[in-house]
Amino acid sequence: MDPFRITSKKVLTLVMVLDNEQQKILLGYKKRGFGAHLWNGFGGKVEPGETPQQGAIRELEEEAGITVKSENLQKAGLLLFLFENDPVGLETHVYKAETYEGQIRECDEMRPQWFDFADIPFDQMWEDDRIWLPVLLKGQDPFFGRMYFKRKPLEESIPDPSTHSSTIATAAEAVATTFSSEPTILSKTMTATSFTAAQPKNGPFAMSDHHLERLLPAAPKEITLDGTIATFES
Repeated sequence: MDPFRITSKKVLTLVMVLDNEQQKILLGYKKRGFGAHLWNGFGGKVEPGETPQQGAIRELEEEAGITVKSENLQKAGLLLFLFENDPVGLETHVYKAETYEGQIRECDEMRPQWFDFADIPFDQMWEDDRIWLPVLLKGQDPFFGRMYFKRKPLEESIPDPSTHSSTIATAAEAVATTFSSEPTILSKTMTATSFTAAQPKNGPFAMSDHHLERLLPAAPKEITLDGTIATFES
């Protein structure tokens, strides 16, 4: 049986805020929840009734305090994250923005910070960021990718008991909220994974394989359960 076969998807968003003139990117240090203690873009789950773009705009405001108009939010790509022996895939819609309104501020979940393109902290980010983020920064988007992850051996990822239970609870609540009006199919990866500051770089998962397609005719809109693109946005 294919250990990466999925039977359902969770739709997420990810926004990369760029200052191309200064060659800088705004990243957020995740304080808690799934992906804690890693740097990432801003985003999260798409709420019922929202489009991915609407969800991206809302999450960016909640996590960084800034707003982006829909016409200034450009679809950069679509990534499907697959975790070994987890039947729930993470369909992540990636956006980029150069123009925003408001003042960047820290929240209880994310601490924003600007980085030079040449000094992006890849060692403290998800491993797949090394694959697709340089493509985005070079303007070679839109792209479509499938990223395959396996859990690192236990000795390489020792959990911190003081944060283990609270991290799991936060992630479980977030997932449960998303599926509250639908049959509950929870991602084992998102609800039973503790990310701690004591873990090795890149968190408790290792990327085992990836596939990335560049320069698509249009940014993809949806991924089918077999991992192919269903439709495109005009």
